Amino acid sequence: MAKRIPVILLLLFLAATGCDTEEPGTTPLILLRTGNEFTADGSAVAPGGTLRFGISVSGGGGAITNLVVRRISDGVSVTESDRGMYISYGGLDTTLTYTRGYGQTERWIFSVMNSYRDTASVSMTVLKGAGSAWGEINYHPSVRIGLQDNSSLPHFVDLHSGSAWNAAGVSGHEADVDMAAFWYITSGNSSPTLTCPAYSSALTYYPLFSSWSVRNQTMFDYYTSDNDLVTEAMFDEAVNDSLLVNAYRPGSVSGLSKYAYTGKVVPFRTANGKYGLIKVIRADEVATGEMEIAIRIQK
Repeated sequence: MAKRIPVILLLLFLAATGCDTEEPGTTPLILLRTGNEFTADGSAVAPGGTLRFGISVSGGGGAITNLVVRRISDGVSVTESDRGMYISYGGLDTTLTYTRGYGQTERWIFSVMNSYRDTASVSMTVLKGAGSAWGEINYHPSVRIGLQDNSSLPHFVDLHSGSAWNAAGVSGHEADVDMAAFWYITSGNSSPTLTCPAYSSALTYYPLFSSWSVRNQTMFDYYTSDNDLVTEAMFDEAVNDSLLVNAYRPGSVSGLSKYAYTGKVVPFRTANGKYGLIKVIRADEVATGEMEIAIRIQK
């Protein structure tokens, strides 16, 4: 019996020291990059001016799963982006582009979460500069595209240039495509619908998207469209990007915009941060039909 005592003591020692062993930290890290190309903390930017934020993120031992961007303008908080992802190694380095609003003070908060559900945040303040910096826009008065079963018209649209390609001609232009359209019945209602390559349900109508190395995520403001908050007349009279930016409500956006009937105006934001408006000039309600749109977008 006496010979067993040292073994028992050893087991007790190992158990005790094991309890004291700490798990490695898993807190992610998020940093704001500095330099002339990025907006600096405390800088003054006129309404309509461009804000550029350089973000560097590491997962802290876990995969990066979520990045949230919030703007607090004069005390009112709006989530500008809530982006799910899964980056298991290499971290994330990206530049985010937004437009300065009318508030006296804007506080920008960037938050990241990893696969352990640990979070980290970083923030900066941007003051209101003098004057106005609303910018010029590009206008494409007529872009005709086919719905999913239309074989005579192109389907894939670059909202910046107004160009459109069919399946045979899109090779080499995949990274330029911001939008496509299809028609279906949803909840018993006929729905001409806008979508983008990154939206999962778009694969049902355009399976070609699954083979693209770049699938742009355009976000459409369905609330403004559904409630006709921007009229055709307002669209026609827009001469700078003020309406384009201020019409977009980031709290009610999706990569899909249903009920894009003739006469609807849909605000959008492209993957590279450009705001715009789509006016539906004509939308057929059959899968072999077509859609004609007009586009106003930031230069």
